[in-house]
Amino acid sequence: MPLQRLHNGRRRIGPRALDGRTAVVRLIDTYARLLTARQREMLRMHYDDDLSLGEIAARCGVTRQAVFDSLRRSVRELRLLEKRIGIASERERQARAHETTLARLAAVEGEVARLAATGRTKMAGLRDALQALRESL
Repeated sequence: MPLQRLHNGRRRIGPRALDGRTAVVRLIDTYARLLTARQREMLRMHYDDDLSLGEIAARCGVTRQAVFDSLRRSVRELRLLEKRIGIASERERQARAHETTLARLAAVEGEVARLAATGRTKMAGLRDALQALRESL
């Protein structure tokens, strides 16, 4: 994953790079078992332990270029797996649907509380049903 360069030559991670890094970590979590042990180890050192290419190269007894190539190939393979299988995308879609459901439930609960506060209708049964629904999610 390329880092953005500042004018003084220092590197910084921008928001777009962090989004990309998060996406790669999600793919690693999903598909790591389909990679070789060496690929998994290099990905773990780079993304989980936040080691530099040089540090990984020293630990593995290879060049920085070899580490860079391995990481690039591994990430490309993870992206191809996601494109073909789509497990990570489906998990993300389900998580968004779950959050939407919880938000809608909270809105209904708020409306029930507002109606109950008026004292004109009895809402105890409905509140109990909504609580049971929330607990099941």
